[in-house]
Amino acid sequence: MAADLAVNPEFLWCDWLTRELYVFLPDLGITTVTTPFSRFVADVNRDPAGEQHGGFWTSVVAARMPNDRAVYRRPLTAAEIGHRVAMAHTPFHRTLDAVIGRLLGDFPRLLLLDLHSFGGTLPGDVILGDRHGLTARPAAIRAVSAALSARGLGVRRNERFTGGWTVRRFAGSERVDAIQVELSQRRYLDLDRRVFPAPPRPLAFDTTQLLLRAALADVVAGSAQFTAA
Repeated sequence: MAADLAVNPEFLWCDWLTRELYVFLPDLGITTVTTPFSRFVADVNRDPAGEQHGGFWTSVVAARMPNDRAVYRRPLTAAEIGHRVAMAHTPFHRTLDAVIGRLLGDFPRLLLLDLHSFGGTLPGDVILGDRHGLTARPAAIRAVSAALSARGLGVRRNERFTGGWTVRRFAGSERVDAIQVELSQRRYLDLDRRVFPAPPRPLAFDTTQLLLRAALADVVAGSAQFTAA
């Protein structure tokens, strides 16, 4: 797949160290579903029935980077895009649905947190997205926001990131509260002194991880308060 890239793979936007940052989740009893693929293979947070190969913010397989620079030397074919969707996008959501179906057999409601990171200079440390109330009840997003704020993280809601395809799929669900969680990479990465093409170095990684662990432990401990409809 890298053979047709027009840019060095290291220049592609990436949720650096996100998996490592949240490695503690199973210790808290939180079930996790992850993908091993870069979002430039196929972005699981994009609607597979929508734009297939275009802008970074809208396409399942991005043809352009956020700065509009071309990702590939040539447009990918429909067959190539279909292969990527079948390999990376479909299995993720099929697994997510299976896990949610299993857990709903044991619990009356679920809280789905779609974990991401952003590298810009937007206000706040964390941006929570629920499509302006369409994918999660007020009690659920208040609980997550309060837990993060209590640990000193600046929380914003539905600013720039309102929730992608993963949470949009659960809009109106009677038993799933779906919230996209965007964490500023400046909390745990040294973005200002990155030496391209190397990835940025960790900065306050352990401290940020401890804050997140404590906040999500609070969410788990207080989940009974917002389980009822």
